[in-house]
Amino acid sequence: MNIKYLYILFIPFLLFSCSKEAIVTPISEEETTVTQNDVFSQIYNTTNGGLMDNMINDIKHTSTITKIATDNGYTTFDGTTWNTLTSSNSSLPSNKVNCIKVDGTNTWIGTDNGLVKYNGTSMTIYNTSNSSLPLNKIRSLEIDAANNLWVGSFNGGGLSKFDGSNWTVYTPGNSNLPNNSIASITKDNTGNIWVATANGISMFDGANFINYQASNSPLPNSNVYTIAIDNNNIKWIGSNGGLTRFDNTNWQTYDMQNSGLPLNLVRTIAIEGNTNIWIGMAGQGIVNFDYNANSWTHYNTNNSNLQNNYINQITIAPNNKKWLSTENGIAIK
Repeated sequence: MNIKYLYILFIPFLLFSCSKEAIVTPISEEETTVTQNDVFSQIYNTTNGGLMDNMINDIKHTSTITKIATDNGYTTFDGTTWNTLTSSNSSLPSNKVNCIKVDGTNTWIGTDNGLVKYNGTSMTIYNTSNSSLPLNKIRSLEIDAANNLWVGSFNGGGLSKFDGSNWTVYTPGNSNLPNNSIASITKDNTGNIWVATANGISMFDGANFINYQASNSPLPNSNVYTIAIDNNNIKWIGSNGGLTRFDNTNWQTYDMQNSGLPLNLVRTIAIEGNTNIWIGMAGQGIVNFDYNANSWTHYNTNNSNLQNNYINQITIAPNNKKWLSTENGIAIK
């Protein structure tokens, strides 16, 4: 069973259905009802584009190319032409691509069977048999200010740092890292690395991990999926307990009970400016939260042309368009 559904099954009090139908919740005074059907300017899927699979796991942008991680290969799109690399037409070690990170002329591709460094022509593969990579199933990638690559794995591999020659692996067995399952990795404005894990969030300052969990902080839930950091170094945290804002001193959580957030299962966060927060959920589409105005605008399959309510990633392109990675293709706003 997919882990996202396991999380849903065990949420206390079951305030919502486990089906993939959109969950209808009362609209608070601060939430805007969306009635138009053309909210998303473009929908791409296997029927109208060059995608080879509708399960979209990640999207990254350069100035001219959109790079897409799918369950059936690595796809690029320049606005006109689609190209997909799979294990049958390239050295890609697995067709299931989970994450992408662009580093200058190189693209790092995290797959279910190893890590790929792709320069546009050739691929260099790193796996457990030819490197110190602890697990072949790659879930998240980040590049820090010193150009080190940070690699997060699914359950079992922990967190790895690669400087181009040497690997350093952190696990709960050799460090204070709280869990081996790393959902996302983000660098802050002062050089620290923030890690979202299945047992809270952890900040690594180069020497120590400082951990925040539901048991030792106001974090509402220790199943954390994403951390986004704005220009003021404020952390926006998405967990099974909703959206949490942490300014390094104070915590504030927005959930179904105290805000216009329609579902607590937050999976991805993108920040437009410093105060315009885009939130993707596992089962209720997306919400745009204007922090200054305390207003919430909710889009799902019931009130817009969004094709799927399960959002894996939201990324903002150079032209400020929001690209949604869903379980049924791509939606652009």
